[in-house]
This record gives sequence, structure tokens and C-alpha cells, in this order.
Amino acid sequence: MSAVETDNEDTLSILVATDNHLGYMERDPVRGLDSFSAFSEILQLAQLHKADMVLLGGDLFHDNRPSRKCLHQAMTQLRRTCMGDGRVGIEHLSDPSVDFGPQYMHVNYEDPNMNIALPVFLIHGNHDDPSGDGNLSAIDVLAVNGLVNYFGRTHEVDNIRVSPVLLRKGQTHLALFGLGNVRDERLHRTMARKHVTMCQPAEHADEWFNLMVLHQNRVAHGPKNHIPEHFLSSFLDLVVWGHEHQCQVDPEYNHQRSFYVSQPGSSVATALSPGEAVAKHVALLHINRRNFKLEKLRLKNVRPFVIEDVVLAAVPSLSPQSSESEIIEYLRQRVEAMILRAQTQYREQLESGHKDIEPALGEQPMPLVRVRVEYSGGFESFHPQRFGLLFADRVANPRDIVYFYRKPRTSSMGSQRTGSSTQETQASRSVPAPVSAVHVESLISEFLDSSSMQMLVDLELAEAIRLFVQKGDSDAIAHSLKSAVSDTQRRILRDASGVEEQTLGSQIEQARIVRREVAEANGHGVVDKVRDDAMAVTVSGKRSAINPADRKAIMAFEQIAVTAPGSDRDGSDHSGSASNSDREDNDEFRATGESLNPTKRTRATTRAPAKRSLTITNKRSLTITKKRTTASESADSDAVSESESESSDEFVTKPKPGISRPSRNARSTLETSRGSSLASSADERT
Repeated sequence: MSAVETDNEDTLSILVATDNHLGYMERDPVRGLDSFSAFSEILQLAQLHKADMVLLGGDLFHDNRPSRKCLHQAMTQLRRTCMGDGRVGIEHLSDPSVDFGPQYMHVNYEDPNMNIALPVFLIHGNHDDPSGDGNLSAIDVLAVNGLVNYFGRTHEVDNIRVSPVLLRKGQTHLALFGLGNVRDERLHRTMARKHVTMCQPAEHADEWFNLMVLHQNRVAHGPKNHIPEHFLSSFLDLVVWGHEHQCQVDPEYNHQRSFYVSQPGSSVATALSPGEAVAKHVALLHINRRNFKLEKLRLKNVRPFVIEDVVLAAVPSLSPQSSESEIIEYLRQRVEAMILRAQTQYREQLESGHKDIEPALGEQPMPLVRVRVEYSGGFESFHPQRFGLLFADRVANPRDIVYFYRKPRTSSMGSQRTGSSTQETQASRSVPAPVSAVHVESLISEFLDSSSMQMLVDLELAEAIRLFVQKGDSDAIAHSLKSAVSDTQRRILRDASGVEEQTLGSQIEQARIVRREVAEANGHGVVDKVRDDAMAVTVSGKRSAINPADRKAIMAFEQIAVTAPGSDRDGSDHSGSASNSDREDNDEFRATGESLNPTKRTRATTRAPAKRSLTITNKRSLTITKKRTTASESADSDAVSESESESSDEFVTKPKPGISRPSRNARSTLETSRGSSLASSADERT
């Protein structure tokens, strides 16, 4: 990186931004337009600074299937800013069918049917990645309308070939490499096996400035769910890293691979975490031949956000004997001071931004305020939403201003099972410590293990439910079921020994083992605590719970199984329900690089093995029928869902017929219920 003349005719200027998350909280009456205001400012900055192009590093949309309103807003802003009679000074040199897809014969500004003044190049992120029927992304809708140039798609996750988009302005040659989001475990494995090919220009390779944009975990949340920087090619000059929301736009030099890394961060806060509280910037990148200069641009239309940590035990005026009103009064004063600090921060933000950008949020918008309160040491907590009523008309997030948590306990496993004191038990009943997260992958491995399925693979089912819940792919479960049946048929019919009733069971099992190995190699069923926030289910105490979306997915799977040829399975629901209100609490750990550790279960769950029978229809159609539970069992299972959200001392297991559900409130009632259940079970067996 060296000095660059920004006004030189050979200088290529690029406005760089990532993680715009259009549509985030679009139904919120206060924060609904925040993502669109920030994105509009980004496009205006590109115009005001006379950038040659805009580069977006993934997660343009917050939802995989954005609403009509969100799509309309995005297309309106792109048409207003990017279309016009202005001259585009960059030349596209590579094959557009390779860069953007076989249906595209031109880059959008060279299309004779379009009139583009500001080209936009972008890749997809983990929120707006291709999925569903046709494997399309919401970005494809923008691209097919000529508003953006969508590149960086991968067609094979085990053998990735990255071809650069070749651009030229005067004597400056740019090789733009793009890699849209791939699940980190898969990409980590593919890169570790050296199965990623980075294609360089064949002629005069040393004259090209090599810029790469990708959207992956940069912070290590585990051994394989991130992409180490040393996995990237050493011939790169600059890497624009998307997905991480904390703004670190200043280039950081990697001495091992000899390239720079810039992390612009998000343009809208999607989690109440310290990383989101860092001032939001975008980058104006100037490239002249092999040299570059990166200029930080402060965003004005970003809602001010202030976060603080409070340890009640360290406050001199408070003690464990302090009343709730005293604690509330202390926190109220802290929040009042934070609101004043947010107002000062916003005034500085307006002064630092571009003078020609209008403040879309007004002169003094309601700020985001977060107080993380550690109440260890015998302190009592209170309901956060009740506290938020004090600031309902002054803070943009009154429902979750206060977040209570406890310092991790270091007690033994025995004390964890029985509870160390009555005081801790009472505190946990008011507002719990930070809830742990259980993912659907964990629930499937718990309730649908290898002994409970004969043809289906738990990892394939976990991936199908992930697509159903997180991506809104309503056909994912049906496709997984059909794929499992057809793949099993193909493997068995391919066997030269033919199909025999005596060996059919072992052949199905062998096919299932092979499919499970393939699914495991592809990273299916791996819990990604960082990205899969939509898959997380909250756990209070030591009982697992299934959120309504996951319950709907499992019910959908059961209904699909009913329609399978030769199947007599019903649609019984064995899932519970739980509130999904703690997602932002989990988000704050994700944005700071901390991992969510699910509460360890203290007792193994038991499940009676289901009886199965095999039915052979013909050589081309293999079906499996499974005897289901009785109607009374289904009724008991439905009753379980009413009590799933309460805390308990053990994981929930499906009750046997005639056993009453333990009480939700008192330990004494629980023990009495267990005794009566055992007696009832003994009478039934007699």
C-alpha cells in the first residue's frame, strides 16, 4: 500500500461496503427504515465521491426471502442511484457468461438495453444465499433486471474454481475474485484439501491488482467453523472480508501471506453487542496499477448505540440485601447517562459525515441502549421489559435495555444436579442467566438417533430442517425424503446380487451408512453457533425446548411421510414449544466472537425402540412402514408442549402411556408425580 493519486485517469475508485441487511426489523415502528437509510447513504456516497463502481461483500438482504416491500425499496434505491446517462469509465475484459452465469451476455453497463451510470458488483452472504427451487437468491431478481452484477457463485462445494472478473481503467488492471458464502465447515475442509483453484490472468499476471471479496467467519469460533487467512492465496493484494459486523475497515497486513485485509463491517446494528457499537464506516478504495489507498467514510444515517457492563457486586451503594427499587433506581440513572452520551455521539456522527447527506433519522433519533448486568453474588433480578417501560418513548429498544447474566459457576457436577442453594434457585426463577442455545441438529441427534430410523439419515434430516427454518425452503423436507428413497433404491438395485427379502434390511442399512458418511463429509448436521441464529432454540435451566418454527418443520416432515407410497405413518407431533425472544441475547455473543455453550444434560434420555416391518412392493419401489404410537401417546405428547418453556432439572423425554406429566413449579410436587407415575406404570404392566 503506497501513495495513490485519486484524480488520476488511471485510478480506479471503488466504494466498498458489506452486510447491509436490508429489511432488518422492517416492521418495527421505530427501527423499520434503519437498514434502508444506511444503504441509501452508501449509494449517495458513491455518487458524491464519483466512484467508478460499488462493491458489496454479501448479506445485502437480511432474510433469504425478503418481503415485497423490502425488494421494492432495494430496487427503487438502485434504480434512482445507479441508472442514468453518466459514462462508465471501466472496461470489462472477461467472459460475462463465466462471471455472472450463462444467461448473461454483457456486464450490465455494457448491455445495450440498459442505461447504467454506477455499476454495482456483489456476492451473496449467508442470509441471502441461493436456495429452494432453482437454487436462486433474491439477488438474482436484481441481477436479471440489470440493476446489479452478481458474481462469486459456486456450483461444487468440494471442488471450487474461482475465476476473476477482469476490469480495466487506463493502465490499471483489476482482477476481482469473488466467493459467495459457503458453510464454513465445508469450505474449511475444501481449502484444507487444496481443492480451491484461484484462476489468474494468463498474460502479464504481475500487472494485475488482485482483489478478493468473501463472506465467511473470520473469527475462530471452533477448529473448523472459520476460514484462516493463511488459507487464501499469497498472490492476492487486498482481501475485503464480509460477514463480521465489527467495523475494522483499516487495512491489516498479513505477514504470513503478504496481503492486506479490510473488514468494513455492517451498516446497521443487528445485535446488541459491543462489536455493533463501533462507529460504522464504509471504504473508498483507490487503485492505481499495483498500488492502492483506502479512505474511511463515516456513515451519518446510523442509529446511535451505547452499551455498558454493570457488575452489581462492584457497586458500593448496592448489596445483596438491597431492594429491587434501589437496583432499578441505580440502573435508571445509568441509562439516563447513556442516553445523553448517545446524543453526543450522534452529533459527532453528523459532523463527521458528508455535508451533502441529509440526516434521514432526524436531528435526535431515539438511541439503542444496552446494559449488561452481572447479578452474581446473591443479587436479585427483575423483569427487563418492566424496566423498559421507564424509557418507552426515549429508547429505540425498550423491551431489552437490560440483559441479566451470571458469572459462570465453577461448582462440581453433583452440586449442579441438586442446586447449590435455595437462593440461586429463587434467582433463576425470576430472570435466568444467559440462556444457552440448542440447535435443531442437536435435537435430531437426541431424539432421532440411528436406532430410531432405518432408511432416513439424521444428518440429512437436520440439513433439510435447517433449510426449511432458516431459508424458508418449504420443499426442503419433501426433497430430502424423496432423495433418500430414490438413492436407497438406486443403490440396492445396482447391487448385482439382486433384491432378496432376507437381505433387504442389511442392504438398506448399508446404503444408509454410505449416505451418512457423505452427509457428514459435506458438513450436514454440524452446529454452527455463529451463523444459525434462526435455528437456535433457547434452553432455560436444563430442559431442552423446540421453538414453534422447528415444531412446524417436524410436523411438516411427518405429513410428508404420510403421503409416501406404502407408508401408514401418522402425523403425530412429539415436539414442544418455546419462545424465541432470546435470539438477540444470543446474537450479542456471536458478534463478539464468543460461542454459545448448550447446557449439558445431566441425565440420559430414554426412548423405547419402535417396531418396524418391511414391505416389498416391487423391484422399483421400496417402502418402509413403521408402527406408530397409540392415540393416547399422541395426546400425552401434545400435552408436553404446554410445559416446555418452563425450567426443570432434566431433559424432556416423551412420557409412556399412563404416566402423568411432572409438575412445572415445585420440586416436591415433581417427586410426588414421579412416585405416582411409577405406581401407575406398575399397575398398567400388571
